[in-house]
Amino acid sequence: MIKLTNLLTEGKETYDYGCVMLYTDFPGEIIKLQDTINPSDLQDPGIEYEPHCTLLYGLHAGVTLDQVTSIVNQFKFDNLKAYNPSLFENPEFDVFKYDIGYPTGGGSFLHQCNQRLAKLPCTQTYPDYHPHTTIAYLKPGKGKEYVERFKKHGVEEFITSPQYIVYSEPNGKKTRIDF
Repeated sequence: MIKLTNLLTEGKETYDYGCVMLYTDFPGEIIKLQDTINPSDLQDPGIEYEPHCTLLYGLHAGVTLDQVTSIVNQFKFDNLKAYNPSLFENPEFDVFKYDIGYPTGGGSFLHQCNQRLAKLPCTQTYPDYHPHTTIAYLKPGKGKEYVERFKKHGVEEFITSPQYIVYSEPNGKKTRIDF
């Protein structure tokens, strides 16, 4: 499988760690419902307009694009099922998200890719890998209203298609990896 890489940004901001993200699409019904979120209920960074599922956060400086590409090249990224609209709640904001799984129940490529990427120099900040896609960041206490709204409109699950991968290095450099 051939991967083409395109530089998205040179490093302007720096971060403690790098991450690898699988960018997907949102169906039109999700975008329409995102548009119904009251702007006064949002917390920075707001609505997620670049849907993605993090494959691994915590990569150290010095992990190269070649190392990341050699791992992600080992996988075929098929359609995913977004289900269980729910929240990660904390004092700063409610993260409105959908869990991500496999439509046929037989997949495990996200978890396998996460495990292989985690063998690179990294710091794990979360004990378990919980694939999800974020819809919006909301003020504390506002998330439940929107979870119920999305459920009421019949969007309890949807299929999402992987589009490309982005390796975001701690130095701020972001590179798109096409598959």
